[in-house]
Amino acid sequence: MAHRVFISHKREDKAYKNYIQNNLGVDMIDKSLNEAIDSDDEDYILRKIREDYLSDSTVTIFLIGTHSSENEGEEEQVYIKRELQASLYK
Repeated sequence: MAHRVFISHKREDKAYKNYIQNNLGVDMIDKSLNEAIDSDDEDYILRKIREDYLSDSTVTIFLIGTHSSENEGEEEQVYIKRELQASLYK
């Protein structure tokens, strides 16, 4: 049975995400966010991610690279940290 997979990543790591989606031959139902949510409201964006993508996913993959490191600063980490928190909460 295929897992429903959400892949969390920074925009700069999109090539890696695309590789996982298209080249690994893994039996999965892709629940990843492929297009940005058109809003400047952080709470709305995160609510939509939780409701539409994370709520029924069974696996979350976090791509951790140079741009998702703690060195980038708190503002750069807002979404990836909250996606991780939402995945663990569920």
